[in-house]
Amino acid sequence: GRCARLRGWARWKASMHRAQEPDPPQYVTKPTHSLTDHWVRLYVYTLVCPRPHPKKYHDLMKLREIHKDSEVHQLTVKYIQTSSALRIPRESPDTMLCATPYPSVQGRTRRGARLLVAAVACAMLAVGRAELTMTQFTNSAMALPAALNTTIPSLEVDVVVPTSDVGSIEITGTLTYPETSLYSFNCTFPEGYMVFVWIKDHLVCHTDPPFGNTPSSTDGCPEYPLPAKKGELAPVVIHMYAPDGHTGSTKMSVRWAALAEPLPANATPPVVPVPASALAPGLPAVEIQRRSLQDGLKVGWSLWSYNMLGVVRLPDSSVLTTAICQLSTQQCLEATHIEDTHASIRVGVFANDASYWQYYVGFQGINVSLSFSGGTDALTGLIEPQGCEDPKVNCSDYALVGSARFAWGRRGAVQAAPSTGELTYSPLGLADRVIAFTSPSDATLPLPKAVVSGQTYIAVPLSSAVGFQESVAAAATDATAPPPTIATIRATIAAARAKEYATYSKFGELAEVAEAVQASVMWNWIYNPAEYGPLLPVSRSWDFVKYAVSEDWGYVVFDWDNYFASYLASVSAKDIAYSNLIQVTRSRTARGFVPNYSAGGSKSIDRTEPPIGAKVLLELFKKFNDTWIVELLYDDLLEWNNWFVEERMLGPLGLISLGSDSIAGYTDFAAGQMQGARFESGLDNSPMYDGEMFQTGLKKEGTYSIGQMELYDVGFASMFVSEAMSLVTLAQLIGRDDDVAMLQARAESQRSLITTHLWDEEGSIFTNLRWNNSFYRRISPTSFYSMLAHAASDDQATQMVEKWLQSPKHFCIAPNGDMAGNVDTCYWGLPSIEASDPAFPALGYWRGYVWGPMAQLTYWSLKEYDHVPVVRSGRKALCKQMTALMLSQWTEHRHICENYSPHKTADDHHGDCSGTKFYHWGALTGLITLIEDGYY
Repeated sequence: GRCARLRGWARWKASMHRAQEPDPPQYVTKPTHSLTDHWVRLYVYTLVCPRPHPKKYHDLMKLREIHKDSEVHQLTVKYIQTSSALRIPRESPDTMLCATPYPSVQGRTRRGARLLVAAVACAMLAVGRAELTMTQFTNSAMALPAALNTTIPSLEVDVVVPTSDVGSIEITGTLTYPETSLYSFNCTFPEGYMVFVWIKDHLVCHTDPPFGNTPSSTDGCPEYPLPAKKGELAPVVIHMYAPDGHTGSTKMSVRWAALAEPLPANATPPVVPVPASALAPGLPAVEIQRRSLQDGLKVGWSLWSYNMLGVVRLPDSSVLTTAICQLSTQQCLEATHIEDTHASIRVGVFANDASYWQYYVGFQGINVSLSFSGGTDALTGLIEPQGCEDPKVNCSDYALVGSARFAWGRRGAVQAAPSTGELTYSPLGLADRVIAFTSPSDATLPLPKAVVSGQTYIAVPLSSAVGFQESVAAAATDATAPPPTIATIRATIAAARAKEYATYSKFGELAEVAEAVQASVMWNWIYNPAEYGPLLPVSRSWDFVKYAVSEDWGYVVFDWDNYFASYLASVSAKDIAYSNLIQVTRSRTARGFVPNYSAGGSKSIDRTEPPIGAKVLLELFKKFNDTWIVELLYDDLLEWNNWFVEERMLGPLGLISLGSDSIAGYTDFAAGQMQGARFESGLDNSPMYDGEMFQTGLKKEGTYSIGQMELYDVGFASMFVSEAMSLVTLAQLIGRDDDVAMLQARAESQRSLITTHLWDEEGSIFTNLRWNNSFYRRISPTSFYSMLAHAASDDQATQMVEKWLQSPKHFCIAPNGDMAGNVDTCYWGLPSIEASDPAFPALGYWRGYVWGPMAQLTYWSLKEYDHVPVVRSGRKALCKQMTALMLSQWTEHRHICENYSPHKTADDHHGDCSGTKFYHWGALTGLITLIEDGYY
């Protein structure tokens, strides 16, 4: 019976977006170079069934149990080339096929042409094959063609690289923990390589360069080991590449130590090799689908790094930097972002597929428009100086310097042909590309030596428009090919611009709001090899990577900031929303919580931030109905929720309190102190947390110790309840029925505690409570989150809206959303501390400025009481005022503010943002209106 079932599993279909393959595909042992087709990597197992199996399985995820007692006799790695849907035939009656998507030379030819892996839970793997899969690539970007595909018996890797043409190595598989324990990891790396080792997305080891780490902050270090249960599966991914080329023996090892408890700082426990019996060569089906999606995004031209003047192409990492130089002062702008104090930036729209983006740069007296068409099409750029007819603007004093290189240590050669104005990129193992400018390089320009020394560049005057366009090895195939003209480039850019603007028409009168929401995320859409998939940092000016070898490596992931970014992106870019959602969720620490920040392996391991991941995932499921991403992330989000129960309910009542923990050797950002707990709130300096009320040593494990505020937090407790209830729905979606009752019970327990203890009858609002049972009456919008938890009665909800939300003395949301009756200092409404608080007049960060995340959470909270008329009208009024606030900055400055001044004219900040000028969650103030009006 079992053999028959296995024969049935051996046939499966992988869906594509084209017609079904008419002929059976052909297996090969090595994929060939292909620009248009896709590859599927197959693991073909030959199984022997020793006895009949009495149990029938119809659920795909039971595959592991079907063949867990089978004996694996042979593993063969093969490939199939396909451009459409396919059927993979059995090679023999008792074969089992496990498949993983294999990237083409472009990663994918189009985002829409994704391989959707169906039906095979590749790796559920208790198949017992003690091997990992290793692929060597002829390029340093881990893209086709591959030089060698094989399996390796352990994590003690000794690879002989015969030539310098092998540019990168990928090792993948699944680790099964043999015992319940805490595990610390220790790695040794080959000289001259950059290496990243992920165990279930924990970056347990990496080389330096490209960056270092905050001491004791790495998941899997002895001070902060990874907890694991016996039999738990963890995907393994290792990326290796040599920036300068390397030949000979490449020795690498990943070893571990099983610990009873976290160890003191600088401890070096003895490590042993990971047993081969714990390794298997495949990946779980949802991991395969996740990597297929993210690999499909890592393609084409875009602003993939933090530098807005550097256009990058993936996967090869070619970079074209468009520097602007003033010749008379010898000053050049080679890198910039919206917060740059050396330049002024005004952004336009940014297409989700990077087929069009445009912005202005003001530098040293000149204003320049930069327009691009990129993505998976040929790169086209139009650089136009503005106002050259004005006698006050001497455009002939400026030059554009287009320089070529490769980012992140990817290997390749670049050449300039000054006489023809061409830059040629020759990435190792991949096709050459040529970028041709509309005019030859001008050798007479007196360029600063510091800028051009050692660079490969084309320099042209900016006295008039300059353009450039890409071709694939055009110079090598057609020496007479004419250079592009300004006219043809203008036409290409104009067509791309028109196509992009047409996408906003479906939003009707809210087209400008939709444009701003999309721009808020796309101007922050980047890639970094330290993360498996592209992601959405809050702003190009925020960078927490430690000791990076270059600015290419800069980025940071923040907890609730990045979850909200996925929510914003999901309006029009599902795959982008998913990729970012995966990366922020998988940034979780060894102890299971999503940290305040994560960057290059360094994390805030003492604290989390507001928990909204399950809520956002549920909202995305309601919109897109994809269960695979729920299956992928559910356990991570459940573990985070469990962590709250174990480590943030230690006060006398058992209600959620904010905390910050002590880890041996870790001292980053006030760990184990009151300020660390303030950081956990996400409201770093809110008046709600003024004073010292922090208790340490509430719970200890080895050198690890938990500290908490002596304050029950209505906002955090309510968000915890919302997360638990969201997890209930997610659990039901994927058949995790055993979790439902437990999650419902913990949600009801916290809800009951909020209702019983945090309602302040005197103030008519839910209020934070000290552990000594006295109210701490510093009121912020977090009090409204009690409605998100369904902790308020209808009467209590009515009182909060009438006496607080709509009061011009407190939160200044006029009943009709028209600011009527508001004073100029609380004109826009919903300040982060109520307007009668003594901290409000002076303002300052979370002490009165208006914040997008508070608007979104308040909107969600009010929506839960839609049946109460005054709450419904208050929600609609909130949308009107918040979106008007966002548009006041977007229209005037094209800024999306980290936070906004509550003043009518933002006179306290010269009419501009009161925080970072381009921070994606500021657009939540517009998103709530798109949702309210049915555009989500």
